[in-house]
Amino acid sequence: MIAAGAEATIDLATGHRVSLLQRNTGDLITGLHLIGSVADGDFRPAMSDLDFVAVLSRPLDDEDAEALVLVHRSYRTDPTLPRLDGIWLTEAELRAGPDAIADGPTSQQGDFVIEARGNRNPVTWHALPDAVSLIGALDRAALWQDAERLTGWVGDNAATYWRNWLSRSSGISPGMLGRAAPMWGVLGISRLAYTKATCAIASKSAAGQWALTAFNPRWRPILEEALAYRRGEPSKYGNPLARRRDALAFVEMAIAEVVG
Repeated sequence: MIAAGAEATIDLATGHRVSLLQRNTGDLITGLHLIGSVADGDFRPAMSDLDFVAVLSRPLDDEDAEALVLVHRSYRTDPTLPRLDGIWLTEAELRAGPDAIADGPTSQQGDFVIEARGNRNPVTWHALPDAVSLIGALDRAALWQDAERLTGWVGDNAATYWRNWLSRSSGISPGMLGRAAPMWGVLGISRLAYTKATCAIASKSAAGQWALTAFNPRWRPILEEALAYRRGEPSKYGNPLARRRDALAFVEMAIAEVVG
């Protein structure tokens, strides 16, 4: 279900983004493909990023990099627009797949970084068949796909990123007394569990719905809380400490399930 205001926000953000690229980058961009919440129908204004894969006609030189920095700065002048989060790569790198390519130009948390890993991982490539293309065409049949590598990466990510997240969040973390951080943890690790079980990619909301029946019923209250927050509905938890406790316990359990 599309959230209220989502379509207008997406149209405004994507139109502005394409216009900035066309005005400032010449023939540099041959493809711009949206993945994540825009593509899977789970976009939430003021909550979701604009996730993408951009295809370059050539490796960046200094002038190209300066143009992309300008695009990001210009885009950020409207704070109501979703943050940019994506990778910039050549057609050859797109065909090669994530494991065969080096770090490179990346948009992360709205900023342009000339060299970072970003989302150069199997999840991105497995999401691309369902991408929404704004510029250029995407040869979906030729995309790198490897289900075994996908599930292996998911297990590694749970063992590294998510265990570190759990450790930080279990300490002094005021954000865990709110609703956003527990939602991020509960639905984020649910996405990995879904992918590990099905070799498919799901939105945060779809993964949370799947988790309601995939895991023990004891986890239903915290899953329903995370889903309710994402839908903009009020909390049923009267005690933020209880919500924090349940979210951390769920993430710990789900990490163990994913890592195996």
